[in-house]
Formats: sequence, C-alpha cells, structure tokens
Amino acid sequence: MTSVLIGIVGVLFFVGLVMAGALFLGPRFQQARESSKAMSLTVMASQIVLAMEVRRNEEGIPLPARTPMSLLAEDAYLKALPLNPYLGEGGWPFRALYSHDLHSPYYYADVVFLSIGHGKDAASVCRTINSQSGLGPDIQTLPRESGNDIGPAIARQNGCFRMHDLGIEGEAAPGDYVVYSRI
Repeated sequence: MTSVLIGIVGVLFFVGLVMAGALFLGPRFQQARESSKAMSLTVMASQIVLAMEVRRNEEGIPLPARTPMSLLAEDAYLKALPLNPYLGEGGWPFRALYSHDLHSPYYYADVVFLSIGHGKDAASVCRTINSQSGLGPDIQTLPRESGNDIGPAIARQNGCFRMHDLGIEGEAAPGDYVVYSRI
C-alpha cells in the first residue's frame, strides 16, 4: 500500500514539475520552437524541390504542375513524402504548382506550395520563415487582384506570404499562410 501511495505522489510531483515548467518557459523558448518549425517546413519544401530537380535531370523533362506529389515517392526520388505538420490545424498537403496560375495543369511546376492554415502559430512561423530567408519579419498579403497568380508574392527562393481574403479553392483558404520554395 505504501508503494502505491509513493507512486501516486511521484506521479503528481512529476505532473506538477511539468506544469511549472510550462508556466515558466520564457519567450526565448517560444522563439526556438517557432524557429525549429520554420526550419523544418523550409527543409521539407527544399527536399521536394531537390527531388524534382533530380527527376528532371534523369528523365529530361520537368514535372508538370498539379502532378500528385506521391509520384516522387513512388518513383523513389523521395523515401517518403513529407507531411505538413499543420494538416490538423487547417493546413493543406504539399503541392507542385505553376506560380502564375495555380489551377493550371498545362505548365511545368515552378513552385512547391504549402498552406499552413491561419492560426496565431502559423503567423509566427511564417514571420520566422521570412526572417530566415532574408525577407525580414513582415508578411506580405497576396493582393486580391492576383487571383490564382502568386508570382508577385514569391520574391526569394524560399519564403512565406498570406493568402488574400478569397483564398484559392483546393489550395489555400482565405487568410492562410503559405510557405513556398521555388523550383
């Protein structure tokens, strides 16, 4: 009986320490977490870009826009398709698209596109991605007039922008933060 009580007290003590740690972790811890998520998303998008470039070098033609990303894993250019950690929070899967008309399958893909939703965490990660990419902490909002053309928003090799208030059906909801990597 005594060992059961000691076990229960030990578990309660451990839970108390975890809660205290969560309350006292400062802004540097939060910044490190955001930086880690931002770097992870950028690396995943860059891995897809590299796999697409290897495929283009071996097969002689680029990947057409809107080709299912699973093809890269099926053809062994990727060991497994990276999964968006924001899928459960309003994010969408990775896509290979043509930046000047996201709905068009008639062009070669020139951007890896990833919506990460529109929560507070997504905004912080987007800001961090832009800072890491040399764009500064500002987040550009895609102008509504751009419609399906994200060309004006992809200034660097990697970055993040905010979708206009209309969204793009099947790609990003209104106000979503979008991580991109140019091919």
